[in-house]
Amino acid sequence: MKKTNSQKKIIDKICKYLKEIKFFINHDGGDVNFVSFEKGILTLEITGACIGCVHFTNTYDYGIKIALMSKIKEIKDVVFTIPKKTKWHIF
Repeated sequence: MKKTNSQKKIIDKICKYLKEIKFFINHDGGDVNFVSFEKGILTLEITGACIGCVHFTNTYDYGIKIALMSKIKEIKDVVFTIPKKTKWHIF
C-alpha cells in the first residue's frame, strides 16, 4: 500500500520518538523497531532481552505505548511482535 504524505509524517514522528528512547531499551539489552503503521495501528518489533522480561508490561504497555499514543494522536493502538525465530529469555 502506497503511503500518503500525512502517513509518512506520522511514521517519521514515530521513528523519531523511537530513536530517542532506544538508548534506554538498548542499555538493558533489548531493542524496539518500527514494523508498520496501518489504519491507526502501530506495530513494533521487540528483540533481545525484552523478550520474556518481567518488566515488559511496565516498559512497553505502560511506558512506550501510552507515551506514543499521547504524543501522536493518530495512533489508536500499539501492538508488539517478536521475530519468528526467537529464543525466549525466561527469568
